Amino acid sequence: MQLTRFTDYSLRTLTFLAIQPDDRLSTITEVADTFGISRNHVVKIVHQLGLKGYIETVRGKHGGIRLGRAAVSINLRDVVMDMENNLAPAYCKTDDCRLSGGCRIQGILRKAMNAFLDVLGEYTLADAVRDPGRLCNLLGFEPDELLIMSTAE
Repeated sequence: MQLTRFTDYSLRTLTFLAIQPDDRLSTITEVADTFGISRNHVVKIVHQLGLKGYIETVRGKHGGIRLGRAAVSINLRDVVMDMENNLAPAYCKTDDCRLSGGCRIQGILRKAMNAFLDVLGEYTLADAVRDPGRLCNLLGFEPDELLIMSTAE
């Protein structure tokens, strides 16, 4: 199962915010620069994540973005399901498929997709950022410069 870049970047954005101190506001530009993503794309991602309540956006001169709730309460299955437009594993509704009506592949792929989502449902964002110091190093931050959020909330 392959996720869209939109979902991939949504998960990266949430991970970035999860390793920030709780009281720190990050910027869209920081996220875009950190991951080499178009700023315009990050704006769309942040908008959707904000609509779904995963992040909080603060407007104004000293505004920014941060997690909208504790990382432990952000389920990865929910994020994927909220960010993906279409989770159908195959496009079997087309008129030009000669196997339509007799093929069992779609059912098998649907079962595989459900198993994929079930595994994601076992994890939260807090599980994904269990080693925030290492993540900070990978992103080019000094862990001791940041007050790493506690994943045990």
